[in-house]
Amino acid sequence: MDKFSLRQFTLITFLIGLAMKMFNLPVLMLRLCGRDAFVVLLIEAAADFVLLAAVITIIVCSHGMTLFELLEKAFGGVVTRIVALVVGLFWLFKLFIMLVDVRIFFSNTVFTAPLEAVHVLPLIALLIYFALKPLSSAGRLGELFTPAVVISMVLLGALTVSKVDFGGLRPLLAEGSEPIAKGLSSLFMWFGDFTLLLMATGKADGGKKLFFALPAGIAAFACMTLFSAVLFASYGDMPELLSYGHSISNITQYAVGSFKFGRFDLLIFAMWLSAVFVSSGIIAAFFARCMNYVFGGKVGRVILIVGGAAVYVATMLTVNLNTVTEFAMVYFNIPAAIVQYGLPVVCAIALIAGSRKKYKRIKEKV
Repeated sequence: MDKFSLRQFTLITFLIGLAMKMFNLPVLMLRLCGRDAFVVLLIEAAADFVLLAAVITIIVCSHGMTLFELLEKAFGGVVTRIVALVVGLFWLFKLFIMLVDVRIFFSNTVFTAPLEAVHVLPLIALLIYFALKPLSSAGRLGELFTPAVVISMVLLGALTVSKVDFGGLRPLLAEGSEPIAKGLSSLFMWFGDFTLLLMATGKADGGKKLFFALPAGIAAFACMTLFSAVLFASYGDMPELLSYGHSISNITQYAVGSFKFGRFDLLIFAMWLSAVFVSSGIIAAFFARCMNYVFGGKVGRVILIVGGAAVYVATMLTVNLNTVTEFAMVYFNIPAAIVQYGLPVVCAIALIAGSRKKYKRIKEKV
């Protein structure tokens, strides 16, 4: 069945809220903003919570229409296909950035040499298969992996939080508003992920009960804020010493005494990576559905395979992973803001336009 149950939708919301932000983002924020990264994170989390509420409202108010049916009813087929093409290509690029983040983490924290592209190939093949399955399959994976993610976060919190002096977060706003403005204007690629849930428009059971997913979003933000605060408090005095990929895992190594017990931190992050897998699968599915709508089912499946091949080729040709991250911040920042925060606005306009048309028809009949 190509639908999310209420429970599956809630768990997927939780996983999406974490996945893109867990490895590289805290270091990016700290390097850009210093201690004020904590303020930037709180502002971005609040903005994403508003985005989540807007997305759920659209899903509830769609009255069974899918995302593309909703847009087509208001704007016509041509405009909707253009929107679907642009949105799909953007999410394909974001999937590439997510894979780059994972490669940076493994290259700098797990291995002594960069993770080769060939190691990503099985994952890309698996994501293509994932994208062709119904939404219920993604939902079942969310049900399977969420307990592991929660356990990993509990372990991570128990091992690190008590050993960190959160006084290191102060002083905030010591350099005025410039670092905050810089952070807010440079990191859209790593936020706005809840727009992916629009794929569940017309395909999620629960009606107004879907708003129960809001606490799941809050829980994801709380976890991300806590673990980012650990990094900010520990390295607020020396952000220039951090390299991309230097994450909370490095603090965990110290906290658990990895010199005595081995790399226990890697077990925690192996469980946490399941959130990345499910979220990247949702991205691949969103891309596939956009291409299916634009070009038709058979051609869409071919383009999905071509898209996966393009991501692999881009991965293979990427020599400097840090350069890709900086490229995304400079050149894809505004497109990321437009697509991720603009699509719900377009959907809201479509809902309003559809309501007006329905009201006119009723009035004409009367």
